Amino acid sequence: MNDYFGYTGKTVVVTGAASGMGRALTEILVDLGAKVYALDRVEPPVPGITKAIITDLGNKESIDAAFEQIPAQIDGFFGVAGISGVHNSFLETLTVNFIANKYVTDAYLTERVAEGGSISFVTSNGGLRWETPTVREELIPFADGDSWDDLVRRFGGFEAEFGTIPGSLGYILSKRLLNYFIAERVASFADLRKIRINAVLPAMTVSGMLPEFAEMKGGQDAVEADLGPGGRLAESVEMAKVLAFLGSDLASYVSGAHLSVDFGMNARQIAGLEPDRLGWTLRGVLSRQPVA
Repeated sequence: MNDYFGYTGKTVVVTGAASGMGRALTEILVDLGAKVYALDRVEPPVPGITKAIITDLGNKESIDAAFEQIPAQIDGFFGVAGISGVHNSFLETLTVNFIANKYVTDAYLTERVAEGGSISFVTSNGGLRWETPTVREELIPFADGDSWDDLVRRFGGFEAEFGTIPGSLGYILSKRLLNYFIAERVASFADLRKIRINAVLPAMTVSGMLPEFAEMKGGQDAVEADLGPGGRLAESVEMAKVLAFLGSDLASYVSGAHLSVDFGMNARQIAGLEPDRLGWTLRGVLSRQPVA
């Protein structure tokens, strides 16, 4: 039987491997024969992984220590870990969801991902409309930040302008930024070693963060009232399957894709069949609604 996915014997890295989408993806990759280096704040409970590495993505030194334990060449990277921001500060949310991923990409993936390899990030349907002119204009000053410390200063300055900003708004900004960052890096990674870089944008999914997202939306009833065409919440494994595809040989000519895995919810909004609730800028929201 042909190995269409092409993971057999390949070395891959998964962040957020202990739960939810990351755990489901790790289980799939192990089954497909990959050598998986699994990163998370706790030990990933997945038999067959090559190495579990305890890592705090909110801490640059912890990331550096993790990559000291990862081979000099890898075939695929899956940036799955993230936080909702509901119980985190604006800066904490942006650090884990965006700064850490940008740092890993610039400091390690540009050197370590092999010829024809892949980079896949989990962003969010909450980060949609990143490509519209008004939103993109807001993103560029942050996306152009060179270093970890530079980005921390830029986000700190933005928050100082408006006062304390909820972490939930940091979540939206972080996911929009990561979507923009992926598009911006397509050409440079193609020129580098024909490396592909893509994103999966999940709809609301049954995972450890679901209670926090329900709190953000106003309760479980609000979640159940907004299920879209699928008629149910997605399961973590359904996102993991798409990630496994994007990182595989089956997607060998796919780069720069921002794949909304939402059973058509975004498509209906683009077509004008449902209201678009994501066309706003963060600055516009904060200007209209002062934050304490």
